[in-house]
Amino acid sequence: MRAAIVRRVSTLKEVQENSLQNQKDFFEDYVQSKGWDIAEIYTETETGTKFSRKEMNRLIADAKAKKFDIILAKELSRLARNQRLALEIKEVIEKHGIHLVTLDGAIDTTTGNTHMFGLFAWIYEQEAQRTSERIKMALETKAKKGLYKGSNPPYGYVVREGRLYVSDDGSSEIVERIFQSYLGGKGFDAIARELFEEGVPTPSMIAGKKNQTIYWHGSSVRKILENPHYTGDMVQGRQSTISVTNKSRKEKPKTEFIVVKNTHESIISGEVFESVQQLIAFNRKKSIDNPDVCSRPHQNVHLFTGVIFCPDCGSGFHYKRNGACYICGRSDKLGDKACSKHRIREDALVAIIRWDLQRLSKLLDDQSFYNTVKDKFVKAKSKLEKELKACAGKIENIKNLKSKALSKYLEESITKSDYDDYIAAQDAEIQKLLHNKEKLDSAISASVDVDVLGKIKGIVASSLEFQEINREVINRFIEKIEVTADGNVKLYYRFAGTSKILNELMTDVN
Repeated sequence: MRAAIVRRVSTLKEVQENSLQNQKDFFEDYVQSKGWDIAEIYTETETGTKFSRKEMNRLIADAKAKKFDIILAKELSRLARNQRLALEIKEVIEKHGIHLVTLDGAIDTTTGNTHMFGLFAWIYEQEAQRTSERIKMALETKAKKGLYKGSNPPYGYVVREGRLYVSDDGSSEIVERIFQSYLGGKGFDAIARELFEEGVPTPSMIAGKKNQTIYWHGSSVRKILENPHYTGDMVQGRQSTISVTNKSRKEKPKTEFIVVKNTHESIISGEVFESVQQLIAFNRKKSIDNPDVCSRPHQNVHLFTGVIFCPDCGSGFHYKRNGACYICGRSDKLGDKACSKHRIREDALVAIIRWDLQRLSKLLDDQSFYNTVKDKFVKAKSKLEKELKACAGKIENIKNLKSKALSKYLEESITKSDYDDYIAAQDAEIQKLLHNKEKLDSAISASVDVDVLGKIKGIVASSLEFQEINREVINRFIEKIEVTADGNVKLYYRFAGTSKILNELMTDVN
């Protein structure tokens, strides 16, 4: 018999290097006692929960090529803690007439002992899943205490005994500058290029990483802009792995974040942070809707560039320097036949914004207006919560059906082909439901309680104190502006979770 030996440890720590040698010695003695030959030794230092592993892929390929007659492993978990991989190995060895012996006595195909293969594969995967969940629970407990559980603190902070402190190396000032630059109209890449040209230390340099780089990237800037830790709150558990056998990371809905308020000194105010998040979301949508316009990174940015739109054709407005005004981009480019020349002067629009903010401030003082908004908030949130509950129920039902299908497969009541087809269909349905659930979670998270109106009033009041309506003010408070052919202006404000309701009500009271 030509034997293939499989030995595995999850890391290359010194104690486990010894384990690899011990496994090799043990198998050599075993093979010699049987009078067999060693055809190949497959050595792994990866977790057994992964489906695609270099050595296991090589083992399967060599099995198909009949390079050995028997596979030796200490136990099935040394081959795989992933049920899908374990069942693939089972299928390959059965098809190509290769034996498998685990030295714990669980499986020995030379004596016909194969019926427990699927069960053991399932048990080992569940064991790995439970271990993973225990580790996650320990990290969650740490997070709920307001302790930082990441390997590197956010740029601008240092970590001491699990607590974040503002760094004195100047990086916190860079964070403030990045937020101000984005609100001022600069994009991720433009900010990154500016920081690189000035030689500002990058996050990887500050962290002292081995693969550190001197280059700033737009993705690094965006990561800083989207990090809620800068508001002084500890916000963790924002991502999770799909499962113990699928290490891909996915974003969790905001309702599942672990949030502990006021755990450390803030670098950015909550209002500025929220304005930036809304601007990022708006710019993302704008880039999808208008890819040609947003692909010109060096275009001149005037006060209302990218903010004013034509309600008739959807085009953005162009700034005309000779008239200090904005006109419909489509009519400017293609003529009156394409769209009429919607036009508005910049100074007139600034005056309209000041007047409308004053009007909104007065409306928020009106009790009947407040009560109307309150009722709309309550109804909107209640509807979302009902939809979310129904969606969660459907997901749970499908999980139960998958569990029943697995039991039938392990009992050999259904074939592997039928099982795979059924699971694939159910997984596709779950993905649709999970996508919908995330949208509902985000909508609920973005919704606000009625007491937020007082906060909005404060934001409006602060905006009225600005002596100048500049690009930062526009990006903080205005989502978009529409100008009709007859010169009427409609403003859409940025107030987290309230914009749609307030904009509709303000339109109603015009």
